[in-house]
Amino acid sequence: MTLIISMGLLPIYLYSTISPTDGLLFLLLLICSTVFGAVYVSLINDFTDLEEDLKAGKKNRLQNFSSSMRIALISVSVIGIVLFIYLFSSYPVGLSFLIASWIVYTLYSFPPVRLKARRGWGVLADSLGAHVFPSMGIFAIVSDFLVQSVDWYALTLIGLWSLFYGFRGILGHQYLDRKHDEMVGLQTFATQFSFQKMKRIELPLFLVELFLLFGILLYFQLSPLLFLLGIYFLYILILKLRVGIQLVLVLHPDQPTWNILMASYYQVFLPVGLICLLAMNHPWVYLLVPIFILLFPNEILRNVAFLRSLFSPVEPKEL
Repeated sequence: MTLIISMGLLPIYLYSTISPTDGLLFLLLLICSTVFGAVYVSLINDFTDLEEDLKAGKKNRLQNFSSSMRIALISVSVIGIVLFIYLFSSYPVGLSFLIASWIVYTLYSFPPVRLKARRGWGVLADSLGAHVFPSMGIFAIVSDFLVQSVDWYALTLIGLWSLFYGFRGILGHQYLDRKHDEMVGLQTFATQFSFQKMKRIELPLFLVELFLLFGILLYFQLSPLLFLLGIYFLYILILKLRVGIQLVLVLHPDQPTWNILMASYYQVFLPVGLICLLAMNHPWVYLLVPIFILLFPNEILRNVAFLRSLFSPVEPKEL
């Protein structure tokens, strides 16, 4: 969600000659509306995984609901999506990307297609549905709202960058769930592609993602965010040297203290940095920083624990 917020804040900052008030209110409405899509994705994922999760003894959020209640919840989320489509029908480019994300996740979850069980197709579908299409959709809709046009070069850069970030996210999740998926016979990419092979390609995946991020920040002339990126790398280097925290690209280690590389930058540095850049011309926007912290405290609290560990012999635990 924080990544999607950043993609909405980006055009508001870029077109800062326009008062940000309308743009921020529009982004708030847009984010509230997309919650229906997020709920739909979560529900159908749990719904289609229910039998496999129960077989493997894995907790599923729908297991305590009756069949009729499960269908009712999914139906309500679909109705919300329909209302969302009607509300933002004036922005066809961005809306098309968001609709594509829901279609992809439907194909990802439901048989007979069920891309989740189709190895590499599942990885691609999850990355497109969770990161690429939502990021491109939010950026395009807010841009269209502000200046009635969409920067397709920027949109392409955002799509490619979020694709590789999405690859790392879903692959990390699949390898964590590998034993469970093997137990129920689910053929994911991780069950077919060994840890050793994954170890050889996780660094190239990350480097491509980082290269594309540099491209975005340079294209938009966001030098302060490049500076924050340098601060972030210095921060994680100190954590590694001082506390021994393992930096994760894709594969998670057995040790309890690890940190997914770039997660804090995407979830804290990037959105807060964009808010502060916007506030340089409109000081009242600084009020959004504490609101952001209250709404998304987990990663911030996690890093507070890490920072405390720099001055304490006690190692932080993974949150």
